[in-house]
Amino acid sequence: MPIWSRSARDNAGKKAVVPEQDQSDAAARPTDAVQGTGTPASADQHRRGEDPSEHGSLQPWLDGLGAQSAGDTLLHFRPSAGTSIDLTHAHPSGLAQLLAGRRTRLSTLLRDPAQYGEAKSAAHALRAKIFELGTERGIDVGHLAAGTASWRATDDAGRSETLNAPVLLTAVSLTVHASQDDYELQLTEQARMNPALVRHLRTKQGLRLDPTRVARLAYGTARFDPHPVLEHMRVLTADVRGISVEHRLLVSTFADLTGIKGDPALRSDHPVLSALVRSAGADTQAAPDLLGAADGLHFPPSDARDPEDELLVLDADPAQQDVLDLVASGISLAVASPPGTGQTQTALNIAARSVEAGSMLLVAAERRGTLNEFVQDLEGFALGSLVLQLGARTGPEQLRDAVIRAVVRNEKAVEPELEVLHTTLTGHRHQLIEHVSSLHDVRSRWACSPYQAMQSLARLTALDPAPSTTVRLKRSVLDAIADRGELTERLERAAELGSFSRASTESPWYGAPLLNRKETEHAHALAEQLSDEVPELRAAVRRVAEHAQLLLGGNVREWGDQLDLVVAVQQSLERFTPDLFDRPVTDLISATAPTSWRKEREIEMSSMTRSRLRRVAKEYIRPGVHIADLHAALLEVQQQRTLWTRHALSERQPSVPGGLTELHARYRAIEERLEELTAILRPTEKHPDLAALDLDELEALLRDLAADRPALETLPERTLLLDEMREQGLGELIADLASREVPAEQVGAELELAWWQSALEAMISGDDYLAMSDGDSLRRLEAEYRAADNAHIASGPARLRWVLAERWRTAVQDHAQDAGRLRQELKDGTLTLEVLVSLHRDLVTALLPVWTASPLSVRGAVPEGFSFDTAVLLDGESMSVQSAVPCVARSGQVVVFGDDRLAGPTRFGVEAQGADQAPVFEPLPSAFEALREVLPVRGLTEVYRGVDRSLTALLSESFYDGKLSRLPQASEVTGEPRGLAVEYLPHGTGMPSSEHDGVESVDVEVDRVLELVFDHVRHRSDSSLAVVTASARHAVRVGEAVRRQLVDFPWAADFFLPGREAFRVVPVERAGGLIRDAIIFSLGYGRTPHGRTLHSFGSLSGPNGRRNFVMAMTRARRHLHVLTCFQPSDLDPDRLTAGALDFYGLLQRELGGTVDPASASAGNEDPLVADLVDRLRLRGAEVRDHYAGVLDIVAVRPADLRADGSAAAVQDERPAAVAIESDGTGRYGAMSVRERSRLRPQVLERMGWLYLPLWTIEVFADPDGCAEHASALIGLPPRSGGHGRPEDKDTDNVQHEASRPDDEPGQADAAGSIDAAPALPVTASEDDARSWGDTEGDHDAWLREQRPPHWG
Repeated sequence: MPIWSRSARDNAGKKAVVPEQDQSDAAARPTDAVQGTGTPASADQHRRGEDPSEHGSLQPWLDGLGAQSAGDTLLHFRPSAGTSIDLTHAHPSGLAQLLAGRRTRLSTLLRDPAQYGEAKSAAHALRAKIFELGTERGIDVGHLAAGTASWRATDDAGRSETLNAPVLLTAVSLTVHASQDDYELQLTEQARMNPALVRHLRTKQGLRLDPTRVARLAYGTARFDPHPVLEHMRVLTADVRGISVEHRLLVSTFADLTGIKGDPALRSDHPVLSALVRSAGADTQAAPDLLGAADGLHFPPSDARDPEDELLVLDADPAQQDVLDLVASGISLAVASPPGTGQTQTALNIAARSVEAGSMLLVAAERRGTLNEFVQDLEGFALGSLVLQLGARTGPEQLRDAVIRAVVRNEKAVEPELEVLHTTLTGHRHQLIEHVSSLHDVRSRWACSPYQAMQSLARLTALDPAPSTTVRLKRSVLDAIADRGELTERLERAAELGSFSRASTESPWYGAPLLNRKETEHAHALAEQLSDEVPELRAAVRRVAEHAQLLLGGNVREWGDQLDLVVAVQQSLERFTPDLFDRPVTDLISATAPTSWRKEREIEMSSMTRSRLRRVAKEYIRPGVHIADLHAALLEVQQQRTLWTRHALSERQPSVPGGLTELHARYRAIEERLEELTAILRPTEKHPDLAALDLDELEALLRDLAADRPALETLPERTLLLDEMREQGLGELIADLASREVPAEQVGAELELAWWQSALEAMISGDDYLAMSDGDSLRRLEAEYRAADNAHIASGPARLRWVLAERWRTAVQDHAQDAGRLRQELKDGTLTLEVLVSLHRDLVTALLPVWTASPLSVRGAVPEGFSFDTAVLLDGESMSVQSAVPCVARSGQVVVFGDDRLAGPTRFGVEAQGADQAPVFEPLPSAFEALREVLPVRGLTEVYRGVDRSLTALLSESFYDGKLSRLPQASEVTGEPRGLAVEYLPHGTGMPSSEHDGVESVDVEVDRVLELVFDHVRHRSDSSLAVVTASARHAVRVGEAVRRQLVDFPWAADFFLPGREAFRVVPVERAGGLIRDAIIFSLGYGRTPHGRTLHSFGSLSGPNGRRNFVMAMTRARRHLHVLTCFQPSDLDPDRLTAGALDFYGLLQRELGGTVDPASASAGNEDPLVADLVDRLRLRGAEVRDHYAGVLDIVAVRPADLRADGSAAAVQDERPAAVAIESDGTGRYGAMSVRERSRLRPQVLERMGWLYLPLWTIEVFADPDGCAEHASALIGLPPRSGGHGRPEDKDTDNVQHEASRPDDEPGQADAAGSIDAAPALPVTASEDDARSWGDTEGDHDAWLREQRPPHWG
């Protein structure tokens, strides 16, 4: 239910203004509202009711800390002409104007020249003190004191002292008039009673008074009138011995710094406080529980987190995320946060997560700029209504506005619709994870990953000559190859033996299965014997054929048939007369055949005819010859006659020569030897049948076999090696090597190419993520993920508002009585912090869960008994332990940020100092250094603000043990001006000061600073600027010079107006918390007129000199301009100390010609990246690989080249450089998806780079396409002609499919020509014909012919 009025809601809808205290507005205006967020906590300490006296055990330690401030102006006010402005007797008209709340000039108030002169000097000192304490301590000290009370009292030691206290205090602003020659004063809030006076009267005098009611007496009229209050106080204190209440009006500095003594929140059982006490007592076991609280804690990686459970308002790098996780776990923590590493960013995320968890958070920092930055950043997320900004001026009106604004926020909150976003985010994140995982996961089957395969293939194809086999090994073959090294040795041995040389492969013995020396000698003997015998046999057979007038057979086998015929005819002629061969004997065969024979053939013959023909047949038998089976003999004659007729050259009767038997036996012996040799040669490529060969071919082959003894000698070993490798499935590879005559030194690379390419194809075909991945799809996927993750982080504020709205509705329902009370207090305008914290905690955390305050005002501002779940202390290095204790005591969990390399805290005074008083910086113990001794420590190491990488490297090496890292800027390679400029002023001489050791603030340096300031205003007025110097005197002179110059340059006046990040000139000791876009660091010291150097550089040479140097070097966001009157040769490093020696190192680095080694190209071991580098250089780009050790490739178009290829003019703007990062590096794989796909690219883009991810699978498949894409990004003209790479080595396909060698032997290029086949398999390997032992095209034509008609 709403508990606020409509008019209040309308007013609350206006955005609150968060003021910035600056040097032109000495008194900060009241803050209408503040913003912030909270963090989870470990303990509920709300309204603890313990006895405050229990902090007694802390007292010795507290006493040992000492006071953090000097000069109590609330009870020991000592007004003087140099530290206050006395307006008691001011001109009535001017005084009336001032007390009416209007801006009033000092000259209007004090018209006496002498009084005005003193007041003007005092105003200058007061403004400096008001600004100092407002910016550096977060307290507003500029007040008008109305009335003073003086009396004598006894202090704690029993000594009598005189007290002088202002009665009423009202905040006043003290500004410089536009004319620059006068000051203006204005009352900025209602007066209040001096709180220290009220406490003293209560505790020491026993007087009870209502300070609010008494202060109201001053507003009985339209203007501020202190007289009624003073009269009331005179009456009230009448019984106080010796008290005198006087009417005085004094402008001076006042602050209620109650310190830590007697703080009721202090308890000895507080874990952090007790640890600090033990640590201060040199107890080595100071806080074992706290120090080890983070040990053993493990948090899910970023990629495993559900977006619904992750709430951030800003991005967090891994170190920041670790801090967030520890804080969310309730761990008290010290966070080392060097400048620019994201202290505020991390604090904002801590606040967001704390608010989400329902915790109360206190954010404390002494520097107002730090708290303002925190609040303004939250305001930028529309979360400013979460914050209550505490301070001396947080009155009922400011509190009411803040609460109403928070109520409006809760009741207007809308639940964000994030289901689709989170689904998209997790889905795309999973795909990107799986892509990298698939690329790098080692397949146990082959003990490699696809990335390793691609790398190996790239290395192989970078060889000269490159392997070019197109053979692919089956998966079973891949599995069987256990040791490629041993197999390579065998291949090399086979190659050395000539297995792949043309001479060996063309040898007739090539492929013969001769396994030992005996077999080879026997085979060679056969060949030699046959090479002699076959020609002799041929001559003998020819003589027989000529005698018998037969046509000689064309091969040895035909000789055998003919010899068999001649021998058979010879045997027939021994039984029959030659006349039998003159006629057909078919009738004689039938006549002599058995009856059954004739019946089978259906031959009818009379007995008379048979008898006659038998007699005829017997007439052909030679006398004395008996033939047992005449029918069979006649059949043989008939067959012989048929065959003879086929071979005979004439029709005469057969005639056979003598010696036929011996010739036939000789033939049979030769035939057996030929058959044996044929069996030996059968496995060779031609597998010849020697007996069937043409006689000339046979004789030539036999001669070659007999003559090729060298090849035969190595044949057994070659045969054994090749047989074994063929059995392993390498037959196709062996054939390919032989066809291309690959030499021994290259066969290993060919095997590697075949193995890696086959393994890669097998891995890709079995992996959906890789098989379906290409550059375009991966780029699209990453872009969609990046948009989704950006939207996810951007939804954090809306989610937080909805969480608070839900909590508010629940709290209003559950605690209706408290809600009603709050409503009434808001209506009556009487809401105070005490009332607010008395409500149920759920209501408070739903409205204002984050409170911000200076630690100096925490004790006085936070109601007694109220505690926080978590305290976040910012800039802990500049916060004293005394300041931090009240914050720590009121919180269950403490998170302190700081950097112990920066200047530590110092004791300060509230009283303004006269012009003749130099500031004294007395060091105090640092809260960060004290807490880091008792709490777990985490560090932020990624620098986002550094102006120059070389400067960051210098600071990292010299101060941070090399732990800082920073990505390079594009300007490093584009030739644009660096963020760091060191300028030497050659005429920087002057006279030494009598008060100081050095030559301070020479005119040349002041003039140069002035030039730079107004040049900045003229050309870069939209960016902020400050001047930092090592000399306080130089800072004063520069400030005065700027003011004087403004008279002549009125157009620049707006730049110097008060506001956020206004122009300032400060000594380096005052530069803490000062951050500007550009910083001019002017050393402020020069040489003597004779050129002599005095080696004392003020604050740089002091005890905190090194810390001051770091401070000076880390104040700029974008540009740091260093001015010095010294060259490195002017300085003797042996005489320099502390930060002065570091400054010398900077000069030596920048002016001494020292080369930054990090800028050099370190070379890249990734062959795919190296190949792309070559291709980009071939296209004319300026390329550096492995740049600064963090970027794989950076490339930029040359300054003298336009995009169209023509020569560039001087005024032409160069395009941005491209930063290319491969997804194959270990650095890439170690990052989360968010880091590598969004955070890192966005950081690079902010640093001026064009970011281009290099997908390994894309650069492997299409390296030239990747090169063209990158070239187009940096504005290089497109390449004409085909793809290529340097030195005309055509290796566009990184998998390097080689074309088949030419038909003519010896014509193939040793490096192999590159095929246009795709790098990745178009079909799965099991669908490849080669996987089944077929060659492409074996059956395709046949299948096309046989396809059914309905196939179309």
